[in-house]
Amino acid sequence: MAYQDEIGHLLQVYFSGVITPEEQYRLDCWLEEKEEHQLLLERLRKDTRFAEEHGLFRELDSEQAWEVFRVKNGLNRQRRMTLWMKYAAAVILLPLVVTSMWLLLSWEEKEERIPVVQRVESNGQDVILEVVGGEKMVLAKEQEKMIHVGKGVAVRQNAGVLVYSDSVRPERVDTNVLRIPRGGEFTLQLADGTRVYLNSATELRYPVAFTGENRQVYLKGEAYFEVAKDVEHPFLVMTDDVQIKVYGTSFNVNTYSRDGIRTVLVEGKVGIKGCVSDEEYMLKPNEMAFYDRVSREMKVEEVDPDLYTLWRKGILVFERESLENIMNTLSLWYDMEVFFQSESVKKLHFSGHMKRYEQIEDILHAITDATGVVFTINGSTVCVSR
Repeated sequence: MAYQDEIGHLLQVYFSGVITPEEQYRLDCWLEEKEEHQLLLERLRKDTRFAEEHGLFRELDSEQAWEVFRVKNGLNRQRRMTLWMKYAAAVILLPLVVTSMWLLLSWEEKEERIPVVQRVESNGQDVILEVVGGEKMVLAKEQEKMIHVGKGVAVRQNAGVLVYSDSVRPERVDTNVLRIPRGGEFTLQLADGTRVYLNSATELRYPVAFTGENRQVYLKGEAYFEVAKDVEHPFLVMTDDVQIKVYGTSFNVNTYSRDGIRTVLVEGKVGIKGCVSDEEYMLKPNEMAFYDRVSREMKVEEVDPDLYTLWRKGILVFERESLENIMNTLSLWYDMEVFFQSESVKKLHFSGHMKRYEQIEDILHAITDATGVVFTINGSTVCVSR
């Protein structure tokens, strides 16, 4: 079980009153890690919604659960339910049903939910450039300067962009590594003129100059590539699981998900294959290749590329996406730890647009209005519940 899923489970069994001694020990260890974890638990303990969800209904079957819920809240059978009541009914009666925003917005009645929030502050991590010999340099966006990155090689940093010159011919080709922290972003122009937009929590390993038959880089995280055309020297993006071969194009690669890797082609031509297979899948513009890490199978489908590429312009677009995936993405943008109070909350789906540079409170309020979930936040720790 992943760390965040485990904490969510521990909180769930704690409030349900069925936590085992071993689970209590693991929860106590988590509480000791940070004071904000203890404050979060206190806030959750004072919120009666958790007792209702995890205490009242845990031993009831679905029909009994709804009857108890109806009587407890003074509802007659014919009364029209508000949005919150519909969600409560869905939790009790249909825990496996996935809802979506387009359906939610068609319901007329809404009950105002005010989530308990306070501002999530970034921890101030820096963009790091690792050069030959292991030396590490901090890259500040506002600075403009020349940086020595290898023998006889200097690059220009200007306004959040690192530019390698195509006129440099070093005696040896050194490798640089650019690491983007959670909550950060940066742009890189490689020696061949290829431009790479690097998203939060991303690492790119690349040579200071391209001298061989292929132009090869290694990616962990998410990046949007605008590859300089050179039919004689294919551009290769390597990840832990797939190889993407490019001849001059624009495309996006996302390796964040534990489930698989998404490659979306905007224009040009791309061939992609798993690292354990020789079969190459050719993508056309507006197609996405999804590589399943477990089955090691590749699936190609037609998509709207804006859903996967507008992040580089500070816009996040979701189309019937699960709340779990949305919060995972936001955790990278705003450097947060996210815990879910129950599995059913993760499965809520909705669509929408979000601006990256808005305050996190505004984004969470929008999600609350659409789904009825509640966010409890202390510092950079967030708990999501109904």
